[in-house]
Amino acid sequence: MACGSRRITIQLVNEEAEPGTKGPKPFRGQSYRAIQAACLDEGILFRDPYFPAGPDALGYDQLGPDSEKAKGVEWKRPHEFCAEPQFICEDMSRTDVCQGSLGNCWFLAAAASLTLYPRLLCRVVPPGQGFQDGYAGVFHFQLWQFGHWVDVVVDDRLPVREGKLVFVRSAQRNEFWAPLLEKAYAKLHGSYEVMRGGHMNEAFVDFTGGVGEVLYLRQNASGLFAALRHALAKESLVGATALSDRGEYRTGDGLVKGHAYSVTGTHKVSLGFTKLRLLRLRNPWGRVEWTGAWSDSCPRWDELPTEWRDALLVRKEDGEFWMELQDFLCHFDTVQICSLSPEVLGPSPAGGGWHIHTFQGRWVRGFSSGGSQPGAETFWTNPQFRLTLLEPDEEDEDEEGPWGGWGATGSRGPTQGGRNPKCTVLLSLIQRNRRRLRAQGLMYLTVGFHVFQVGPQLLGLWDSPRSRALLPSLLRADRSPFCARRDVSRRCRLRPGHYLVVPSTARAGDEADFTLRVFSERRHTAMEIDDVISADLHALMVPYIPLELGLEQLFQELAGEVRRLGREMQAVLFLFFPVARAHAWTPREIGLRTCEQLLRCFGHGRSLALYHFQQLWGHLLEWQATFDKFDEDASGTMNSYELRLALNAAGFHLNNQLTQALTSRYRDSRLRVDFERFVSCMAQLLCLFRHCSQHLDGGEGVICLTHRQVSLDWGMGALECRSPLPHASCLLSPSGWRWPPSPSISARSTCSWRQESCWEPCPSRLPAWARIYATGRG
Repeated sequence: MACGSRRITIQLVNEEAEPGTKGPKPFRGQSYRAIQAACLDEGILFRDPYFPAGPDALGYDQLGPDSEKAKGVEWKRPHEFCAEPQFICEDMSRTDVCQGSLGNCWFLAAAASLTLYPRLLCRVVPPGQGFQDGYAGVFHFQLWQFGHWVDVVVDDRLPVREGKLVFVRSAQRNEFWAPLLEKAYAKLHGSYEVMRGGHMNEAFVDFTGGVGEVLYLRQNASGLFAALRHALAKESLVGATALSDRGEYRTGDGLVKGHAYSVTGTHKVSLGFTKLRLLRLRNPWGRVEWTGAWSDSCPRWDELPTEWRDALLVRKEDGEFWMELQDFLCHFDTVQICSLSPEVLGPSPAGGGWHIHTFQGRWVRGFSSGGSQPGAETFWTNPQFRLTLLEPDEEDEDEEGPWGGWGATGSRGPTQGGRNPKCTVLLSLIQRNRRRLRAQGLMYLTVGFHVFQVGPQLLGLWDSPRSRALLPSLLRADRSPFCARRDVSRRCRLRPGHYLVVPSTARAGDEADFTLRVFSERRHTAMEIDDVISADLHALMVPYIPLELGLEQLFQELAGEVRRLGREMQAVLFLFFPVARAHAWTPREIGLRTCEQLLRCFGHGRSLALYHFQQLWGHLLEWQATFDKFDEDASGTMNSYELRLALNAAGFHLNNQLTQALTSRYRDSRLRVDFERFVSCMAQLLCLFRHCSQHLDGGEGVICLTHRQVSLDWGMGALECRSPLPHASCLLSPSGWRWPPSPSISARSTCSWRQESCWEPCPSRLPAWARIYATGRG
C-alpha cells in the first residue's frame, strides 16, 4: 500500500493501573497480610482453599489417590509432630535442604545454591515469619513467573508419614522453611508430583528472574574454570548434572548419575610446581559424596599448607565435597548457569546497568506455529522480533576468556577496519505454564529460535505480506539448540546491526504460550514485528455495482410493499451469488447466521432496503475477488495461515493479537477458511471500522481505545448479535420485521431442495420465474 494513503487507525492504550499494584502480585488474589490478620482476629489457623491438604495436592499418577506411594500420608502442621518448630534456625545454609522421596533434586539443588546468597534468599523467603508471635498457620514466598513476581501463600499442613516429612526436610529436624517453600512451588504448578524431573535452570530462573544457560561439556570445555569463577563472582547460580539413560544410580566413586548437584565454589591450589583447579559441589540429598581425589578422606589434603586445608576442608557427611576439574569433566555432562537480572542485583557499580526486554507470545495452530525449518512454506508465520545491537563489548574477549566458547557464534561477513567488534546478548525462550499441564498429559514441546541478520534496506519493508518473500533470503547469524525444555537459552556474540529473532516449535502446528527475553549489559533495542490496527478507507467505501435485472426484480417481489428484505436475503444470495470462475458456476451458500450478521451490518434493525442491499452486493463481489485470489486451487477454501494476507489485501491491517483471534474463530478443524467464514470475518471488520469512523472528523484519523474496549466490541455490539432472530410478525408492527413475507413460503413442510423438514427460505419455495432463472444460470 502506498505511503500516506487515507485510513482509520485504532491506537491501543493501556488502562490506568490500579493503585497498589506495584511489587509482587498475590497469587490467586491471596494477600498474606490480610489472611494473617483475619486468622489472628478469629483465633483460627489458616486452611488454604486453593491448595487443600489432600490427595489432589500430592499428585495424579505415581502420587495419585490410589497409588502405593500415597498410602499412609497424613497432613500435619509442624507443631503436631515436632516439639519446637522453627521457620529458620539461626541462618539458612545449603545444608538445610535434604531431598525426600520426591524426584525433584533439580529444585532442591537450586534452593541449596540460593542459600549462598542471603540477599537473594530473602527475596524468595521473606523474613519475619515464624511459629511464635503472629503465627496463624500461614506463610508466603515470592517466585518469578514469566516476567513478573508472584507472592504465593500456603498453609503449613505438610505431608507426613509415621511422624516424618515425606518430601524435603532440613538437616536440622525442627527447621521448616525448605518444606514450606517446596509446598509453595507445588501449589504454583498444581501438585507435588508435577515437580518430578526437571532442570536446575528452571528453578534458578523462578527464584531470581535471571536468565539461564546450559553449557554442554562434551562439546567444548575450554575456559570452563574461568567461566565458573566469573559466574560465582557475579552471584550467578550454578549447577551441574551427570546424565543417565537409566534413571538415578550410584557409581563406585560415590557420584549419582542422572542427578543434579549445586556448584558452590572454586579454588586454585599449588602442589609444588603443579597448579590444580578444584570445584566444590553439593549433593542435595545431604549425603552420598564423591570418594575420589580431593574427597573428604583423600590423603592429598595433607600435602596442602595448614591454612589452606583449614579454609577448604570440612570432613563431614553433609553432601558437600571438592573434586579436581579434570575429574569433573570426566563425570559431568552439563553445567547450568543463571545470570541474575538487574532488579535482583541492583545497579552496576560502574553505572552501566543491565538492559532487558521481555515479550509474551503464543504459537497457535493455523496462525503462528510454522515449525523450525526456515525453508518450510509456513515458517514465515512464526512470531518475529526485531533486535538492534547498538554498542559492541568494551573488550572483545578471546575464546579462552570468562565466557569464551559458550554458545557464541559470531555472524559472518567482512570485518571493519581490521577489527571484528562483537556484542554479547543472551536470548532466553521459556514455555509458559507447561509444567502445570502435566496432569493432562502435556509435556514440554521441542522449541528453539533462529537469529537472522537483516540489512538496513529491509527494515521498513517488514510486514506480513513481505516477510513471506523476504525471510528465506536472510542470512542466519545464529540459532539455539532445539530441545524439550522449559527454558532454551543461547549466548550470542553478534556484530552491531539489525537482527530478526524467530522463536518456533520444532513441529509446525504445536501450540504453547512462550516468553522471550533479551538480556545484555550493553545498549540494545528490541520490538515485536507487528502491525497497527488500521483500515484503508477504500475498504469501507461502497463500490457501485448495478444489480442484474433478475436480482432487482426478485428483491422487489420478496420485499413486498415495505420495500425491505429480511431473512429472505439468504435465498437471494443463494441463487445469485455464484463462484466467479468460468469453470465452476455452482452456487455459493451463505448460511442463515451469516445472513443475520449481514443484515445487522448493512441494514437498519433486522431488514434491508434496496439501497443497502446494493451496498452489500458490491462488497460481496469485492470480497469474492479477494477470496478467489488466495483460493489458488479453486477448492472453495483458503489456508488459515493466509487469512492475514487476504485481510491485508482487502485493506484491513491488524495486529497479531486480533489476527490470531480471527483465525482461531473462523478456521475449521482442517485449518481451512471457506467463503462463508471469510464473508463473516470481513463483515465484522467492516462494522468495527465503520463504528470507529463515526467518532472521527471526516471519517478518518486515529482513535484511541483500550484493549478492553476493543475486546468488548470484538465479540458483541456492532460486530455480531449472538441471540437468535425471532420468527415474528409484521415489519410495520411494534415488534419489528415481517417473517415470512408471504403465504407462499410460510408453511413448514418437507423441502424438496434440502430433502429435510425446515423453516429456512430456499429456492424451491421461491416464485417460479426465479427458480427458472437460477436453473438457467446453473
